Amino acid sequence: MNQRLTHGQPLTVAQAAGEVVTEQVRALRTHARVACRGRDVEAVHQLRVATRRLRAAFRVFGAHAPAPRKVLKGLRRLARELGPVRDHDVILALLASHDVKAVTGEERAAFQHLVATLDRRRARAQARLVKTLTRPRFSKLLARLRRYAASPGGEDAPASTALVEAVTALGEVVARHPAMAIPAPSPAALHDLRIAFKRLRYALDFHAAACGLAYDVERRMAHQLQDVLGAIHDHDLLLDWIGEARGPFRGPWQVLRLRLSRERQKLFRRFLRQRAAWLERTQPAAAPIEEPRFVNLEPAPVALRLVTRPRHVASTMIAQGE
Repeated sequence: MNQRLTHGQPLTVAQAAGEVVTEQVRALRTHARVACRGRDVEAVHQLRVATRRLRAAFRVFGAHAPAPRKVLKGLRRLARELGPVRDHDVILALLASHDVKAVTGEERAAFQHLVATLDRRRARAQARLVKTLTRPRFSKLLARLRRYAASPGGEDAPASTALVEAVTALGEVVARHPAMAIPAPSPAALHDLRIAFKRLRYALDFHAAACGLAYDVERRMAHQLQDVLGAIHDHDLLLDWIGEARGPFRGPWQVLRLRLSRERQKLFRRFLRQRAAWLERTQPAAAPIEEPRFVNLEPAPVALRLVTRPRHVASTMIAQGE
């Protein structure tokens, strides 16, 4: 396996964890400054990504180099503040992609009212986020993260060992997920599968940074599946909200509902294609009968697989009125 070296030795778990945390702390600081200046969709998105990567890193490295409880608690608190802002940005972008300018009358008025209401809600969520990012508590969180990155402690085990274990375990979670086998998974099952792919994708990213590109194809495919499942989830949420017809989501949505449903169908067909490609890639091929059986103790440098056997077992934004 192609491992990064430090002073002639493979990266340890502590060194890999320190590098990941240092990089994400830098991202938090940079994007927090931008997000505090005004409405910046990309800065909020990158803040959320950095927060999620940090939480994923502590799940992957935590058994060897555990994070302080105050760090984990601070990251959860930050994620709660980022969520509403980012959720509004996603739904507003989705609505913008299905603009109903060609529609007149009651549906167009309802559409304009919905967008205006969500814009106001987003502004309030942004104001709360800015308060969070400018309070001493956020500075303390960054300081604690920097201290961890400087000295994660824990074991001197090779980073490749911990990362391969994490990738294998997370790959098994994906392989066993019912949404990877049944023809028409429920929206809830697809959302749960998206979370599983997101966690796997982050672990693959960490592996690539510390050990090279042994999982390069799987990493790219996991990213694609995470993206398509995220888009499906966004459509499902919006369809549910306009179906419930609560608050600003009340209205005649014949055109918008039809467009969302058609786009959702396209996304689902894309997911099925990508799912099939993933299963073909990750499920091991049957060995020829004549192949001699022996134990190979050397890891394959590139042809690694995330699944050791094909097994499948069954396993915030509320529409408020203004």
